[in-house]
Amino acid sequence: MRFGLVCPIQDVDSPLDELLDQLRAEVRAADEAGFDAFFLPEFHQTRAGGIVSPLLTGAALAEGTRRIRVGQAVVPAPLYHPVRLAEDVAMTSWLTRGRALLGVGVGHLPADFRLYDVARADRFDLIRDLLDVVDAAWSGEPFDVTGRTGRWQGHVTPAPYGDRRPEVIMGAHGPRGLELAAQRADLWLSDPQRHVDVVAQLADTVRDEAARAGREVGIGMFRDAWIGESRAACERDWLPHAMAVHRLYFNVGVYLPEFEPWVGEVHSRADFTPELVAPGRFLYGSGDDLRTEIADWQQRTGAEYLALRMRQPGGPGHRATLEAIARFGDEVIGPLQAAAAA
Repeated sequence: MRFGLVCPIQDVDSPLDELLDQLRAEVRAADEAGFDAFFLPEFHQTRAGGIVSPLLTGAALAEGTRRIRVGQAVVPAPLYHPVRLAEDVAMTSWLTRGRALLGVGVGHLPADFRLYDVARADRFDLIRDLLDVVDAAWSGEPFDVTGRTGRWQGHVTPAPYGDRRPEVIMGAHGPRGLELAAQRADLWLSDPQRHVDVVAQLADTVRDEAARAGREVGIGMFRDAWIGESRAACERDWLPHAMAVHRLYFNVGVYLPEFEPWVGEVHSRADFTPELVAPGRFLYGSGDDLRTEIADWQQRTGAEYLALRMRQPGGPGHRATLEAIARFGDEVIGPLQAAAAA
């Protein structure tokens, strides 16, 4: 099992310049703790502002690290020019000596497509073309790609560092997105709203589609997580902040009745409870608790990757997050790696 750290794009108590300094320290702590990668989500037009350029910011946050990879969870690919994206990831791979990832999704918020003047109805054609162009651009050879939405001719240099193609991670949960992830991604990443049993079903779909295409795809899960002395301590110090984020998800319609049958029964804030939301979605407790639940989730889903968002916009704060990252390395990553080696 590999672990990634998903960074927050906002903090309610810290201005953006302070948050960026804090995230740089948290990424270095994750590097020391044994995390495989760190990821930045992409959001636009957020209330009170936030980090809006995950590739640029990720390259800056990686400065001073030795091993950890840098990625996105995920960029709305249809909003990007494919050559520009290919070049930016390639340069990140040079800045980090081959530690760049590319995390993509099809995007879904209509307001963002209006902001970028991109037709939302074309998003699947756009992302297919983008993936074709990115592959061609990373080859280091001249290319001529005619797609559904345009034609791209040229020769992008340099190729990614060491001529190593960056790993492509794709987030998706709808039928067309899952099919595309199975056909084109190296790793499919579930979103944080889906219960682990739903993730298992979607993972089976991805594996079946990949087998039909004659390929294999890794399975990953995006989860909200925290480590403490006990589950009770985490419920006191961390759980309210995670619930606030998921309440926002619910309010904007990201929880879907086809996956969560209880959606129609939530009529007020009081109905959206931790007892309803946390099981199968939130990973929290002591190191022993986390290792046990991770093993259970791995068995149920076949996941090989967990991308964990520990710090939420409302908290816990920077100091507590640094301690939690180090503790996760000592009590979860280290023991699991030792057990795997044995």
